[in-house]
Amino acid sequence: MSTKKPQPESLLRVILITTVVSLALTALAAYAAGYRFWFPDEASTVAPGIDRVFNIITWISIYFFVLIVILLVYFVIKYRRLTPDMKAQGSTTHNTPLELTWTIIPLILVIAIFYAGMEGYLNLRRSPLGAYEVHVQAQRWSWNFQHRNGLSEETLLVPVNRPVKLLMESSDVLHALFIPAFRVKQDIVPGRITTLWFECNQPGKFELFCAEYCGRDHSQMHAVVEALPEDQFEAELAKRADVIKTTPPEAYPEYVLKHIYPRCSSCHSLDGKTGTGPTWRGVWKDIEEGNVVFTDGTKLKDLTGQGKQFESPEDYIRDSVLNPQNKIVMNFTGAMPTFKGQLKDVEIQAIIEMFKHLDEFDEKGNPKPGTPAAERAAKAKADAAAAKENQLK
Repeated sequence: MSTKKPQPESLLRVILITTVVSLALTALAAYAAGYRFWFPDEASTVAPGIDRVFNIITWISIYFFVLIVILLVYFVIKYRRLTPDMKAQGSTTHNTPLELTWTIIPLILVIAIFYAGMEGYLNLRRSPLGAYEVHVQAQRWSWNFQHRNGLSEETLLVPVNRPVKLLMESSDVLHALFIPAFRVKQDIVPGRITTLWFECNQPGKFELFCAEYCGRDHSQMHAVVEALPEDQFEAELAKRADVIKTTPPEAYPEYVLKHIYPRCSSCHSLDGKTGTGPTWRGVWKDIEEGNVVFTDGTKLKDLTGQGKQFESPEDYIRDSVLNPQNKIVMNFTGAMPTFKGQLKDVEIQAIIEMFKHLDEFDEKGNPKPGTPAAERAAKAKADAAAAKENQLK
């Protein structure tokens, strides 16, 4: 049995036919995937451009994958060894048009991809003039977003249709801020200030993640981006900044559990279970009685009192928030960062009050029936209903 040598013309014909088939299959795959690859909705001005570059590179890769696989299967079948005594045949060693084609076309594609990618990269490095600035503090395992009016919280509040520039710092290890719906991501390096900007083009709430493994509770290091129209944004910004000022002392526990605890929940539980840090459940009793034991073997009761390291149990809590590495509780590591400059004095006082009254709340932070906290919650609900009814009249 004899075989024919593959001729250049026949190879070109096969490649042409295979190319058409590959394009057809790629288009079919694109239609099936909805051109989106299951990405979240585009919610920023830079997202469409980033998706466009991603899609182009992906579909080029899919096309060449299909093309190569089809040719591979075709050649394996057509030029397979049919009998044991069949001798290997000589083949064409050179085809200038074919070689120029598979050199020039990929070169053009790579140059185009590089240009599109570099243009997008440089665009994300230069924030527009007049962008609204937010200072971001990343720490294991929480986010803190600070605004110029003094508002500091774990939710990133931003205006719609206005550029936002993030000035980002890390208190401990390498982190990365990633907002999938905005298609933006930037590493946050300890000892440096890195920047990132975006312009959200629709109101709503969007997920924010840490995209760099930063330790045990890395997967819990997430937050929410809340985008509001410009007029609502300014009003909400002022309202949130004044929440603690308008909160009566008896409602401090509720304020802490709602506004501050989400930043602490990855390390401290409310149900008595030990995490990266001690549980908050029942901790006030141990602090008040001085039963806390530290890694150096000392006890809190020996360090509390007139003229000692801590003037009172409350002073110990304050020092733990501002100088967490000062005294580390036995069986725990010094993973907690300082909150100096992030919490106001009144917020630290609110944390102390929360510890004293945490037994009025369940493991999810909801008021227990029959407690003063439950009475305040019922009153607040009734007042809100009455206010809404008055608005309707």
